[in-house]
Amino acid sequence: MPDSADPAVVGVDVGGTKIAAARVVGPDAYELSESATDLSSSTALLDGLEATVREVIERSGEPEAIGVGVPSQVDFKSGTVVTSVNIPLEGVALARDLEDRLGVGVYVDNDANCAALAEAQFIEHGPAQHLVMLTLGTGVGGGVVIDGRIFRGATGLGAELGHMTIQADGPECPGACPNRGCLEAYASGTALARDATEHASEHPDSRLGRVAADHGGKVTGQDVVTAAKEGDEDARGLLTALGRWLGVGMASLINIFEPTHLAIGGGLSAACDLFLPAAEEEAAARALPALFQRVQIAVARAGSDAGVIGAGLLAAQELGLSGDTSRPRPRQEVR
Repeated sequence: MPDSADPAVVGVDVGGTKIAAARVVGPDAYELSESATDLSSSTALLDGLEATVREVIERSGEPEAIGVGVPSQVDFKSGTVVTSVNIPLEGVALARDLEDRLGVGVYVDNDANCAALAEAQFIEHGPAQHLVMLTLGTGVGGGVVIDGRIFRGATGLGAELGHMTIQADGPECPGACPNRGCLEAYASGTALARDATEHASEHPDSRLGRVAADHGGKVTGQDVVTAAKEGDEDARGLLTALGRWLGVGMASLINIFEPTHLAIGGGLSAACDLFLPAAEEEAAARALPALFQRVQIAVARAGSDAGVIGAGLLAAQELGLSGDTSRPRPRQEVR
């Protein structure tokens, strides 16, 4: 456990199934506490969040600040959740409410932003100052680190990397997005399941066709990964196609941000060996050569605690505890 000279910050990662909190020092999390996310109401969720944080405080002492990552769009200056699809926080002034409950400054950000900030700490010879991270799961999230700080856009709602268009006439986004042909529509677990289910319908005698027949006509992304790892060529082809579309998006991100590192995380990253080579090949063919030669592409290293660690690092940065001389900004309500 760190001594009393270490920055006293707590990081919190709020997910659709669990809330995790810990004292965070650099890239390390201590006194981790977890609880199930109560989705019945905003108040119930806040009660569970507060209780989880208090467990950490009881074991590690009072923090100087708390950072919170949520799977939502957040107005960063006010700490208010603007939109939230999977958890009941839309319109909640989360930073203010938690400050009232816990009596300490709270900073709230998108969870993918926090994960990117954590990932930057795990880069060899890091922390990385210029990093882009894509998280491939049910959807496609991401975060951008520029000069060691999270890039959010004007108010905090930017860097929605999964909703970048890569095919103007492509399929509808499977998430809460009016777009068509965005990265999430091609490189997410949901997109993989959609394409696999379509393939199974067209080829009922294939392995994926038999999987669909046994599961009500549906094929999941995990079904595809399992079949691919066992040598099924159809499944491998679907993952290669996903990788190529991912590479199209990666090329644009490399051209726009010129990162030194591009990390691939999220649940699908466990199968990166099946699609990342195709993604790198496609990105290399599309990105400006001088930029592609300067970026390192790799699977994310921060692990399952990335959200907690990144949220804690966010709080430390905002307090100036990590060598940053800026002070916390005044809270402003979203009108």
